Amino acid sequence: MKKDIILLIFLMAFASMGYSQRGRILLVGGGGEKNNVNGWSVPAYKWAVQGKRVAVIGSSTGSLAPYLKQYCGAAFAKEFAVASRDSADSQVLFDTLMTYQAIFFRGGDQYDYYSYYKGTRLQLAAETLFTNGGTLAGTSAGMHILSSVIFTAKKGTVYPYEAIENPNNSYMTLADDFFDFFPNYLFDTHFAERARFARLAGFLAKYSLTNQKNVIGLGLDDMTCMAVDTNNIGTVYGTGCANFYSFDQPFVLNGTKLLHPGMNVKQLPQGSTYNFSTGEFTTAPLDRFLETDDLHETGNLTLLASGGNTLANNNAMLNDLVTNCGNLTDQVLILTGDHSTAQSFETRIEQAGASVAGVFLMDAANGANENLAEKINSLKKLLFVANPTAGFNAFLNTPNGLLLQNKLKSSGIVVAFVGDDARFAGKTVVDNYYTSLASWYGELEFSRGLCMLKNTVIMPNTYFNSDIYENTATAVPYAMVRDTLRYGIWLTSKSYMKVLPVEGYTTLTGYGQHPVMVLRNEGGKAGYVTQTSTGSSSAKPRMVAGFENLVFSLVDETLPYQMGQTEASSIGEQSPDDGILVFGNPTRETLLVKSPFTRFIWKIINTQGLCLGKGTAETEQIRLNLKPFDSGVYVLHISDFEGKRSFAKKIIKL
Repeated sequence: MKKDIILLIFLMAFASMGYSQRGRILLVGGGGEKNNVNGWSVPAYKWAVQGKRVAVIGSSTGSLAPYLKQYCGAAFAKEFAVASRDSADSQVLFDTLMTYQAIFFRGGDQYDYYSYYKGTRLQLAAETLFTNGGTLAGTSAGMHILSSVIFTAKKGTVYPYEAIENPNNSYMTLADDFFDFFPNYLFDTHFAERARFARLAGFLAKYSLTNQKNVIGLGLDDMTCMAVDTNNIGTVYGTGCANFYSFDQPFVLNGTKLLHPGMNVKQLPQGSTYNFSTGEFTTAPLDRFLETDDLHETGNLTLLASGGNTLANNNAMLNDLVTNCGNLTDQVLILTGDHSTAQSFETRIEQAGASVAGVFLMDAANGANENLAEKINSLKKLLFVANPTAGFNAFLNTPNGLLLQNKLKSSGIVVAFVGDDARFAGKTVVDNYYTSLASWYGELEFSRGLCMLKNTVIMPNTYFNSDIYENTATAVPYAMVRDTLRYGIWLTSKSYMKVLPVEGYTTLTGYGQHPVMVLRNEGGKAGYVTQTSTGSSSAKPRMVAGFENLVFSLVDETLPYQMGQTEASSIGEQSPDDGILVFGNPTRETLLVKSPFTRFIWKIINTQGLCLGKGTAETEQIRLNLKPFDSGVYVLHISDFEGKRSFAKKIIKL
């Protein structure tokens, strides 16, 4: 027995010295293989097993071996259930595995693999096969154990929100004493499907803070592979991305909450390559080049947005709105799609010490309500709560909706958005994300927001439930490609953000138990994945985007985030950002109107929503005659000839 132990130690040391040819490794992010020759997994699996004898290892058996033979060209494949240390350390198993050319670790529980296989003859067999030019593969849990730093899951899984709330929680179990095929890397799987971008950040932080050593994180999407050749260069296959996270600046904690000024992120789709030795990469499949250097947030306003819908989720933000924004005596106007929900927020605002000027439904009836028009014009604090997108957008096309859009560009205004309403503050609004698998089936919907943050998309309720994790995770970078946005923001039900001018900079601060998560596109190549799970060209690819140059930050009030320089001039009646410059307003006769369009369509609309006059202009400015109109308040609406952009301005006929 003693001689066997000495021999085992010698062989393991010999295998680690790398005297023989380096083998190949297939990394698989999990997800079910498809039973057809065009399935997502077939090309990469063929690369790994074609013509080879393959041993499939797990704590139980399954159907992977027949799949490898039928669809991927394996010469022979057999399942081995290795469910104890004794069986893993069997000399018979070692001798048997030495007759195979590939070992494939199946999915399962990586702690079983770590606790059963570490330091056994099974580990020796895998390392010996690899150093002799053989192939290793691992999917899901089987991929986890192939990185040099592994999440062992000793106490079970850990959810992304738990990782950023406290990276030192008891479930964050890491080890670096098993395989060492990828020195200084830590792997995670099912990345987009389970929104594990925050979890990977937590793993990297945990290891860095504990060991004073930085490693690179690879989060591989499900139904996505990396085939790593003998030169340590991995090629991406499948329906998603290989997501690489690296960092130079240290992680910090505010209490237990995880913060970081900016991790470097690459999201590489099928056809991209990555060198695990040098960090060099290629992104041939990315077919767009996004210029983002000039896409900054500006404006002299205060914007608050929360990540959760309930009153309990919003107590802190409502207190902030009342006591720290503007004056305590400022009345708050509530605009809602659900009067019952809004009433509870009205009560809470009054308890905080402010008065509510009114609660108005954002519907067609109030689109011409003169009382609402007066309040929109006179008040500086607004709260949006419980507004469905369809009703919200319909209201914006009414006279009061046009007045509201103009008001939201005013200098000094304070606007708060509750939960799902937070989406409206950005340029792009995401919808249908509560539908399970919407991103997978290409069914997320996008529309234009209020553009208070004109280069940003905001995703609230990021970790609402696991059925929509992929929707909330992928919608943000997808929208950033779709609409050439610089910023993407994830909020959870335990966080809210405030954006306001601080010393000349538009500054975002986060509050709550969770950090606010900010993704910034530094510019360069980007694009969408194109591979479908079955290979069918008639199916829609999942809504996953690739980038070569992102920065991912975790911020709060102790680590604020600058989004741009505040404009020196206020945004008021004559700001170019309003789109329309009106001279001589109010008037008894005529107004001079200057437009950002070289040609445009104009309309004059009364407070009941009726169009009383319209026409076209073939130059950027026009003089309008208001003499035929009765005294009162009107809305001047202009749009380009394609109907893609429009602006509105309140005008007064004396």
